[in-house]
Parts: sequence; structure tokens; C-alpha cells
Amino acid sequence: MQACLGLEIHGWDGEIHVTRPRLPIGIDMLTLRHLGVGAKAVDLTFQRVGDRVVAFLADRHDGLVPLIVRT
Repeated sequence: MQACLGLEIHGWDGEIHVTRPRLPIGIDMLTLRHLGVGAKAVDLTFQRVGDRVVAFLADRHDGLVPLIVRT
């Protein structure tokens, strides 16, 4: 799943990196809840929008965690 979503957690830097995310056919949205990033936890959602997959953090999260997305 990590490879499909292009997900890398950089715990020491407190960052999430997403590179060219993809979702399997038939799955239009996927949320990872309480994803640990260093000492913090976030909810990260992947959603299909047209022919692309976007990633975003939920409004509710435990502190500020940068999300870096490369398409």
C-alpha cells in the first residue's frame, strides 16, 4: 500500500511526502487514521478527482505536520 500511495513518512523531520499517488480501481477514497509522524498523529486522505489522486490532511490533527505532494 505504501508504494501504491507513494507515501513516505519522515518522522525525524516531522513530514509526510507523497509522490504520484495512485488508488486501486474501484477505490475512490482512502483515509489513513492516526498515522504516526514523529511524536504527532494525523489523518491523511487520498481521493480520486477526475484522472488524478489528491492527498490532504484532515481538519482534525495533532499539531502541524507538513504534507509535501509531488505529482
